[in-house]
Parts: sequence; C-alpha cells; structure tokens
Amino acid sequence: MPGTSDGRTDGGGATDGSPTARTLVHQRPYDPDGDTELTVEIVYAVAAAEDVPPVEVRSPSLYECVDVVAIEDAFFGPEVAGASRAGFGNVEFRYRDYLVRIRSDGWIMVYELE
Repeated sequence: MPGTSDGRTDGGGATDGSPTARTLVHQRPYDPDGDTELTVEIVYAVAAAEDVPPVEVRSPSLYECVDVVAIEDAFFGPEVAGASRAGFGNVEFRYRDYLVRIRSDGWIMVYELE
C-alpha cells in the first residue's frame, strides 16, 4: 500500500464513499504457538490504540464484527493430512472506530481511519 507524504497510508481508492486514508496507531505481534488467543491479542491491540484498559473494549463484541476463528484457522491453523494450512496475506475488518489488519506473519495492526 502506498504511503502519503504525511505518514498516512492510503487505502487505495475506495469507491463506496468509505475513508481510504489510515494512520497506524498501534501494532503488536501474535504468536500462534503462544498461550494467548488471537481474540485476546486483537482486543489488547485495540485497547492500546484507544489508550484504555482491555476490559473497556467490549462493545460491540469482536465476534459480531469478524470470525476470528476463521482467520486463525486460515493463517495459523494446524496441518491437515500432512499439509500446512497456514495461509498467506492479510485480513482487514472494521472494529469500533478502527481498521484492524491481521497479517499472516502474526502482526496485528490497528489503523485510525480518516
């Protein structure tokens, strides 16, 4: 995605009237082999972006906005019949006032939309 001269990232020409400029406000790594679930890491990332404790990130429920289990399976899922299910790419979704990007390398990025 191309950057803008003021450090924002341009979303690339949406035609539905939605904002296309975004500013990265927080990022954190997710370790699929670790003890913390992806859902928890996303909530912590959004809480850090809002500068609030994670318990204040409750509404709407993350599960009302995105199928986190499907993302986890696609990017970080177990092997099936001896072949890796690990995907490659990004998934983006809106949550609260942010665009959240989950990358297949485990990075969770939270963008403020402009």
